[in-house]
Amino acid sequence: MNRQGIAGRIGWGLLALAVTVAASGCGAGKDSAAPAPKAESKVSVAVAHPTKKNVQGALTLSGTIHAQNEVQVVAETQGKVVAVYTDTGKRVATGDVLVQIDDELKQATYRTAQASFDKSKSDWSRAQDLFAQKVISDSDREGIKLAFANAESQLLMARRDLENARVRAPLSGVVTQRFVTVGSMLGGGAPVVHIVDTENLKMTIRVGERDILKIQKGMAVDIDSDLYPGVVFSGRVSAISPQGDSALTFPVEIVLKGNAGKPLYDGMSARAHVNLGSRSIIAIPRASLSGDYQKPQVYVAKDGIARLTDIVTAGEFGTDIEVLKGLEESDLVVTGGQNNLSDGASVLVTEGDKQ
Repeated sequence: MNRQGIAGRIGWGLLALAVTVAASGCGAGKDSAAPAPKAESKVSVAVAHPTKKNVQGALTLSGTIHAQNEVQVVAETQGKVVAVYTDTGKRVATGDVLVQIDDELKQATYRTAQASFDKSKSDWSRAQDLFAQKVISDSDREGIKLAFANAESQLLMARRDLENARVRAPLSGVVTQRFVTVGSMLGGGAPVVHIVDTENLKMTIRVGERDILKIQKGMAVDIDSDLYPGVVFSGRVSAISPQGDSALTFPVEIVLKGNAGKPLYDGMSARAHVNLGSRSIIAIPRASLSGDYQKPQVYVAKDGIARLTDIVTAGEFGTDIEVLKGLEESDLVVTGGQNNLSDGASVLVTEGDKQ
């Protein structure tokens, strides 16, 4: 074989060896690029048990003072006003005469009605004796009885009309408006004065849904006003409305007594301090909440897994928040690191109460 043939054979051999090495190298590259399986990562969290604690509940809300009672006094008979005994701003007592209406003709009518009644009464007494003696018939007796009844009715109306000539205060309070003067002509239903009761007062506060169930009828309330620094008025809850508004607040009415030396007028502003008393609650740190107040949630760690749990909360006490439903004292609530969690995530407890 000549040199050219030997060289060709050697060239083809080297080419085959290069292809084999290249193929082997490619296979080795694929195997080395395959990623090794990774262990599942855990989120480090701090946890704590819900704690039982005694708290002193208090609620302070603003409201407006109003009179419990107010009335517009009207005339119940017609006639000319001959005297006025009150004025705007004057305090009156129940039964005080406010206005005198001319009663000269009313007195004459009353005297006539009284005389007619006296005669009819005497006729009726005599008719019963005569009927017993069979002197008059039953129809005569019934006619006399009817006349007596009519005379009695006329006397009642005349007496009432005469009494109504003196317009009296139906309640104690302060006259806020006077509508008549001497010489005014009044008809039935005409306004005379407006009276506001300044002794028996009330105020309405609007309580949020988180606190409304803590309020009870008859509960004591302290009330103060910027007008009288350091002065406390005593009140009590008189009514709780079960109907809320769009802001989820509920009207609560409080009654209180006025103070003649430090008067509270209708329309004045004040603050109500409701003492909710000492009670035991289950509390968690406010920072552990993952949801908002509308849908509060927390993460509960158990067996290395964090579970998102719905809870029902109430008021806040310092940095803690009351839990009404959803947690037990034995639960481990995530108090730190929950921003990195999702429901079902693996957790590693690094600090906090692990017991």
